[in-house]
Amino acid sequence: MDVDFTRFDESVQAIFTCLLANYPVASPIGFADVFPQEQADTEKREAHIGVIAYLKHENLIAHETGSASSFILTKSGLALIGKDMDSHIWNLLNDD
Repeated sequence: MDVDFTRFDESVQAIFTCLLANYPVASPIGFADVFPQEQADTEKREAHIGVIAYLKHENLIAHETGSASSFILTKSGLALIGKDMDSHIWNLLNDD
């Protein structure tokens, strides 16, 4: 069985690009926020919603309380791109 990752890849790239650009500020990553010119593409919208659900389930992003579409990268999400937050914080606090 084959899986087509095209729509998944598009959404993941757009989401991570947005969240990394604004880190550590939570950012809106809803379909209208990330793909404003493609509102008529219902399949792409459904895939995007599924990607957000997957990223939340895998603890790669966290939902900002009080916002419908704002998220932030988690420690696991940052680790996916090679950023070790524990080491970063430890180094920051132990820098002489």
